[in-house]
Amino acid sequence: LATSKSFHLNSAFRTTYNMAANLVRSYSSEQAHHLLNLSFAQYQADRDVVRIEARLERRQRHLAELVEKSRSPYGDIDDYRRSLQREEGASRGRPGGAASRDDEVTLALLKLRPGDVVYAQKGRYAGRVAVLSVAHRKGGARVTGVTTRRDTVVLTALDFEEPPRSLGRVELPADYAPNRHDFQKEVALRLEQARIEQPVRSRRRVAEDMPITHPVEDDPDLGDRMKAAAQAERVAREVAEMRQKVQGRSQSIGRDFDRVLGLLADWGYVEGWALTDAGSILARTFHESDLLVVECLRRGLLDGLDPASLAALASVFVYEHRSPEPPPTPWFPSPLVQRRWTSVLRISDELFDAEEAAGLAVHREPDPTFVATAFSWAAGEGFAEVVAEDELSGGDFVRIVKQLIDLLRQFAIVAPSRDTRRSAEAAANALFRGVVAASSVLESDEPADGSDDDDPQG
Repeated sequence: LATSKSFHLNSAFRTTYNMAANLVRSYSSEQAHHLLNLSFAQYQADRDVVRIEARLERRQRHLAELVEKSRSPYGDIDDYRRSLQREEGASRGRPGGAASRDDEVTLALLKLRPGDVVYAQKGRYAGRVAVLSVAHRKGGARVTGVTTRRDTVVLTALDFEEPPRSLGRVELPADYAPNRHDFQKEVALRLEQARIEQPVRSRRRVAEDMPITHPVEDDPDLGDRMKAAAQAERVAREVAEMRQKVQGRSQSIGRDFDRVLGLLADWGYVEGWALTDAGSILARTFHESDLLVVECLRRGLLDGLDPASLAALASVFVYEHRSPEPPPTPWFPSPLVQRRWTSVLRISDELFDAEEAAGLAVHREPDPTFVATAFSWAAGEGFAEVVAEDELSGGDFVRIVKQLIDLLRQFAIVAPSRDTRRSAEAAANALFRGVVAASSVLESDEPADGSDDDDPQG
């Protein structure tokens, strides 16, 4: 399969939160990144994009040279070019609209480099932002930075009225790891101490019918600088297209890992290169929605429930409605379980927003459809009564309940509360009966080679 020309083998490997926690627990940062770089997914990604990456590096160097060549000691050449464009648009009766403005802002964002300092307004914050990384996504340029308050912000063209420009630079730590909490903390400290020029007021309110007067007009090399600036604009577009191509072809496993660590640090699971108490629980929890599950455990949403109610609430992490028909209205065994479900959904929304902001794959949303079934089965009702109102087959029911039992047995080991551990163990035992227990016996009795014991020819 690996060498076939007709079958392309694609790696589905991705860094999970549990995997990241175990790498932090067991290895140094250098060893963890090295292990990820040995994965087939990383090999496949590197092989596919190496040619584009090499050309991208050359064009970025050329862009930096053009930008440097276009700089004028008399003023901002880009501001002058925008003034000319506005004047030309006014003379033709076609003032520049929002689209051209966004193009200018996007170009200015793509010219920023890690370490540049810009002035930005984001939410309630207005002030310096040190650039950590610049990316070009389907929706446009995206700059990740850190504020003097040590908050991580993501800036897009919508956050600027005018194209941003660098007001100065801060020296980034030698070990470049923009998603690590300690790295961001050090950059924020350096940003607070940096001496940079003050941002100037916007020139956008100047009437368009006024003649253009700009200090760069006194530059004797203005013609050459304008030509270099125009070339830089074309090369910047080319660089953006190549970045988008690389982004579409592959994701660096190491970068994904750093983004996962950054989110875990923001949520209190990692400090520097060490796990917190919550991180230790995450490292021992194996589930597709591992971080959501552990966060709900951590916030006590699974505490204080009887075994049947705990099984019911835990089922929201296991069940996934796959029918094209809409799911039925969920039923909850008590107002307490319903309130806990509402809190689980709220945490899921918070995590979804955090994952999207970090550029990570988002987790599967919890589903309350199986709550009533799980509660009834854990409470001792018969199989026929439990599945009577459900569209599940017997095989699907057994499979889901076994997954639920596995999760509850993990709760019985990792839950911070002793009472919750006991309730989880009791819930798992209550679920393991009837057809569920019988299916496990059948599986264990099946011959390893798949033959029939009663067949003399087997």
